Amino acid sequence: MMFKPSVNELIAVANKNILNDTQKVKSKFTIVMATSKRARQLVEDRDSRVEGGANALTVAIKEFEKEDVKVVREN
Repeated sequence: MMFKPSVNELIAVANKNILNDTQKVKSKFTIVMATSKRARQLVEDRDSRVEGGANALTVAIKEFEKEDVKVVREN
């Protein structure tokens, strides 16, 4: 079974408009952690986008895919 978008596709989306190599997402772990962190935020906030039986992780992945949410490096 193939799942879309793949982690590699999410990495490509995250890096699409980044010119500085030091700011680019280079690992699958970063994408997985970012999407899981966003899913937790959605659950905690009881965001309306998650209501109606939608899975918070699915919503988070779709947000990253549409570039509604971006990965930002913490200092």
